[in-house]
Amino acid sequence: MFKLHKRDAKNNLLYVECWTSEEKLGIVHTGKVGKDGDTEEFAIGEKFKTSSEFLNHFKNHFKKLGYVEFNEADLTWLVVQFEMKSLKGNKRDHWLKDKVSEYLNEELGWRGIGHIDGFDMGEQIAFKGKYALNIFCEVYDEEKGIAAIKRCLREYRLDYTRIKIASRPYLSDGGFQLKYSAKKKDQTFSI
Repeated sequence: MFKLHKRDAKNNLLYVECWTSEEKLGIVHTGKVGKDGDTEEFAIGEKFKTSSEFLNHFKNHFKKLGYVEFNEADLTWLVVQFEMKSLKGNKRDHWLKDKVSEYLNEELGWRGIGHIDGFDMGEQIAFKGKYALNIFCEVYDEEKGIAAIKRCLREYRLDYTRIKIASRPYLSDGGFQLKYSAKKKDQTFSI
């Protein structure tokens, strides 16, 4: 898969991503970051002899239209945090990790916002005896990423009333800054 971006005349961030499927299809997904995009499928073996030929064709085509690889310095890390009662979590925490990762990856991906990069579960660094599930996301637009995460967790009833969302620049080694807490009185955050 490859992903390219560009800004339009109104400074909207546009995306295009291309990949091939096991069914010998080439897929092109285009749109405006934050909105559901359009998808087009091409049969590999007809117009394009190989998957590589398909991917190279579309990469060259969209680069001619002004699309470029996104600068890592412009990416943002978002972390979605759920409080846990124990170090290793219970069955519900593990179920939540799987479901939230699955649904958020779909939500962020199909809207061109980003993707899930992993998770951790354990004791919070700054608060001994407090435990958390952290799900990490790489996003192209912080504001749209936060809005999409909140919308997705609320829509699929994935413990939306327990979340915290924090961010930091992608290339930073600094701490995460709390951007949203479902519990308005709790404005603390630690990985």
